[in-house]
Amino acid sequence: MVPSLGWGSQEHQINTIDYFLLKKQHDDLYYRYPILVCPWCGDEECGFISVYIEREDDIIIWQDFKVEPSNQNINIGPFYFKWENYERAINDTYGIAGIQ
Repeated sequence: MVPSLGWGSQEHQINTIDYFLLKKQHDDLYYRYPILVCPWCGDEECGFISVYIEREDDIIIWQDFKVEPSNQNINIGPFYFKWENYERAINDTYGIAGIQ
């Protein structure tokens, strides 16, 4: 699996960044977001690893990691990020692997 950020079409990358910055919910997963996806197509049908993301004031929390679609828990986290650093890091992923 590969990170879901930084590659794909321009529209896909902007959508993914908006998910991780909590500007909008994922169409099917709501506040869960795919962080690792299929390296060939990025399609969620191939399986992926998801995380629940929430914001409390200036802190972003990643928790409740799962292997999808089996809904199998992964015992890691939670991880905490300061909003300013998190926002910059997520935005910096745009185009890192190019635009396809």
